Amino acid sequence: MSTFASYFFFAPVFAVVFGFLGWMVPVLLFRGAVARRRVGVQTLFRTGYAIIAVVSLFLLVIGTRTSQRVQHLDGTVKYVAGPRDHDVAPLLGTAASFVVVWLVQRQWRRWQLRRGGGPGGPAGFGGPGDRWRPRRGGSRGLEYDGG
Repeated sequence: MSTFASYFFFAPVFAVVFGFLGWMVPVLLFRGAVARRRVGVQTLFRTGYAIIAVVSLFLLVIGTRTSQRVQHLDGTVKYVAGPRDHDVAPLLGTAASFVVVWLVQRQWRRWQLRRGGGPGGPAGFGGPGDRWRPRRGGSRGLEYDGG
């Protein structure tokens, strides 16, 4: 149960870290292609969860083996390996954490839309008449709308 709780609570933190590290290799190798894509926090988050899910599947399928240090009476030390432990708790903890984060994000977006705002908040970036506005289509980002 403690393994499930650890994965449940720490998976979102590690998802962001592993997602950031997981995107570093493509960014370094394919700068031009990645620059045209919009890689936001959600992309990093999902990538991190995918990495954690692969590791959790590894723990389930391959399992872990613990070793124990045994010291004999003559002073020699041996390490004795126990049987493999196939644990489903990391996979369930990661999946449950992902579902909870997804539901919280979904409710947050609904709450933001009910308040009258979009992804940028109730009044956009700086309220009505702001010169900086989000672009529609093309490469994503902000564009200056005149003088």
